[in-house]
Amino acid sequence: MKLKYRFFLIFSALAVVPLFLFSYIAYNHYINLSNSQITETSSKIMEQAVKETDSVFGSMQHILELVQYTSPNEETILQELGKFADPNSEHSDQDIYEANKKMKYIFQNFVFSTENINGIFIFTPSKVVLGQGYGNGVDVRSDYDPAGEDWYEKTLELEGKIYVDGVKERDYLLNDTPSISFSMCVYDVYSRDFLGVLYINCSQEIFSLDTVNVLPEATEFVIKRENEILYKSNPFDWENSSETNKESHKIEYNQEIAGEGVTLTAVFDKAGLAADFRVTLSLMLFALVVFLILFIVLAYFLARYLTEPITVLSHIMAHPREKNRAVESPYMNRTDEIGTLYNQYQTMLEENNHYIKSEYENKMILMDTQMKALESQINAHFLYNTLEAINSLAEIEGAEDISVMALALGDMFRYSIKTKGALVTLEKELAHVKNFVAIQQIRFDNGFRFEMDVPEELYSCRILKLILQPLVENALYHGLLHCNAGSSIYLSARKENKIIYFTVKDDGVGMASETLEQLQKLLEEKPKFGELSQHANESIGLKNINARIRLYYGEDYGLSVKSEQGCGTTVQIKIPELAEETKEEA
Repeated sequence: MKLKYRFFLIFSALAVVPLFLFSYIAYNHYINLSNSQITETSSKIMEQAVKETDSVFGSMQHILELVQYTSPNEETILQELGKFADPNSEHSDQDIYEANKKMKYIFQNFVFSTENINGIFIFTPSKVVLGQGYGNGVDVRSDYDPAGEDWYEKTLELEGKIYVDGVKERDYLLNDTPSISFSMCVYDVYSRDFLGVLYINCSQEIFSLDTVNVLPEATEFVIKRENEILYKSNPFDWENSSETNKESHKIEYNQEIAGEGVTLTAVFDKAGLAADFRVTLSLMLFALVVFLILFIVLAYFLARYLTEPITVLSHIMAHPREKNRAVESPYMNRTDEIGTLYNQYQTMLEENNHYIKSEYENKMILMDTQMKALESQINAHFLYNTLEAINSLAEIEGAEDISVMALALGDMFRYSIKTKGALVTLEKELAHVKNFVAIQQIRFDNGFRFEMDVPEELYSCRILKLILQPLVENALYHGLLHCNAGSSIYLSARKENKIIYFTVKDDGVGMASETLEQLQKLLEEKPKFGELSQHANESIGLKNINARIRLYYGEDYGLSVKSEQGCGTTVQIKIPELAEETKEEA
């Protein structure tokens, strides 16, 4: 990893880790605070809702008390109701009219003092219905008998306590809309005689809790008696909620209120209650992202600023043969450690160049003298030793290219001249190819790319010597035209059914169809021994390899060529896999 990126990672870690730690602490504090606020808010809403609901039941209870104790014109309503307390008594319309007239004043006061009352009625034991409707023309059907009705029987069972009948339309009321009814028994306060059932019909808005609910979109109120829902406001669609764990996103309160078995339940949606807090959370996340980007950008530029002088110097040192840019660098004038490095490198480079020049001149003069003196006695061993000396000297002096060329050339001479026998291991043949490519890469300044794909399990196979390197050489000289018409050579090998296939492919000029046809005919000709040492041109070189393969392995093996003008050339060699007991010839 480059030094710049190491500094970048270090600076980023120093900035990001504390930032995330601070964000984590702030987030936890935010979550705890928001949960506390949500709990407190929902608790206050529930408290207000309970007061409002109790107030409604209190108003109904107050109406019952006024019915039993208030007296218009010195005559109590109880006295009027006493006239209708006998189930067997009969009354004229005038009696009923007079009774309603006396009650009208008090009932109207109830309606004016309590909102959402549609009508107040009293069902007497003599089946006379007193009272009247005050909203939307609500009235009791003249033929309606409440005896046996569920709401009536339950009211009697409560013996003076309030019974609530939930929201619905009632067929025994004229012009009724979805409404709520409250009913309770009326008794003589002195004799405890049953005088009738007080029935108050109200619109469902009487339980409207919007005035106390500051978060209506996130709150659901339910008034129920056991499992019977009497009233439900602003139902929240929990079934279609996107939350995976719906129960964990609820806050639920239950409170028993006035009335027999009546409970107020409030369900709060945490997500809805937390809506106001999301703005704060969004701002926190936005600030985190902004600071994170800012710190990363600052870390990058800081790392680049600190390492750029070293990066430039390392590039100059890695390419010593390029124009000396150290002198031209503005870092030469710096007075810190960076300036010292540049100046010391420049001094070392100048001294090294002077030393190499003088030493090479002396060595070349000495070698020229020795070559002339020993010209008649030169042999392969002297050539190997000389190339080894050049290689050692080049390594000492840091001339990498000279070292590579000398070492590769020495190996090639040793392989070509010293190696005896016709067969060699594929590993040695590939090493010969690599040496040739290494020399040519330096010669052509890495102007072409060489790729090799040979399975390691084939390295121990014995093959005919010097059949691969000439193909690579042909691809470079004739296919790529000395790197003027292409840029890559690809060597691969594979084994199928004890047959080994070698492929050398280039992306050079290719051949015209006529030229390819002539070459294929030339390869089909029977090999002659006189052709084996010819290397004049591409065709003869390929025919030489093909002739050697056929003479050694047989007519079923050899070389094939495919080419298309402008698209490169592919040469394939087919040889048998020799048995393991076959030894490399001495």
